[in-house]
Amino acid sequence: MDKRLSKISFFDLMLLAELPDHKSLRSLSRSLGVEPPRLTKVLKSVGHQLQFEIIKTSSHGYIMTAEGSYVSLQAKELLKKSEDFIPRKSQFLAPSTTYTVGGRGFMNVFFSGVMITSLESAGVKALLRFMDLSPEELRQTATEGVLDVALHLEEIKWPQTWSAAEVGAMSWNLYVGKNHQLKGTVSKEELLKFPFARSAYWNGRAIAQAADNFPIPRNERIMGHEMQTALTAIEIVQHSNNVALIPNIIARKYEEAGLIRSLKVRGLDLVESKIYLSVRSDKISQRLFKQWQTQLKGLLKT
Repeated sequence: MDKRLSKISFFDLMLLAELPDHKSLRSLSRSLGVEPPRLTKVLKSVGHQLQFEIIKTSSHGYIMTAEGSYVSLQAKELLKKSEDFIPRKSQFLAPSTTYTVGGRGFMNVFFSGVMITSLESAGVKALLRFMDLSPEELRQTATEGVLDVALHLEEIKWPQTWSAAEVGAMSWNLYVGKNHQLKGTVSKEELLKFPFARSAYWNGRAIAQAADNFPIPRNERIMGHEMQTALTAIEIVQHSNNVALIPNIIARKYEEAGLIRSLKVRGLDLVESKIYLSVRSDKISQRLFKQWQTQLKGLLKT
């Protein structure tokens, strides 16, 4: 082994080993998970330590020098011998950045998949941390600098470092279990004979009731079980005579599976809510923000 290789880092060894497999620094930077400017600096530093030029660049890419090809082979051999006690590239290059996403539970369930896949489309190497938060918790954690991304139903006055966009709207329906007495279209009087499951959450001081904007006031409804998440509401209606107002985007697949049924009430319209995506502009790139907007809008239209 060339003794000069003992002076460089494990990342530098991976860089040398991969050089012959690419023709451009952009391609190499994607493979190694680093930005091109940083890669250029690392190459110069490694060349300085080895005391010779590793590659020659042009407008078409780069070619290896004779010395560069030699140390590249040496680096590959060294990495091969070290596989048992040195982390693999996939472990070494695990994303070090984590973005915290806050939103109501059903929004995290519905949107998390496309938000994760959008990272790669936007060329972002990062992890996402999804936190189920009540509206009060969302505002508090955002102002305290804990959140990087927010999914929410209410317009929020964010600090200047945040950007917000409306990504669509969703409907809320009344749902009951598959064996419930109520079916199809019912009257208001028939509906009010049964208890309503209610959305509740901890506001930092006490358990509070979430506003549901249902056209029948709460004081006219029979109180039913309480829950914080839409998935729990679905379990409640399956195992009780409760009626629950649940977002269609979550309830749809359970209704298609025959586990719950939706109701219509004569004379009452569906409840609709706008959905907003907000991000910290100093943490989330505009490219990723726009990618998320596109994906979320598309998902809400399906």
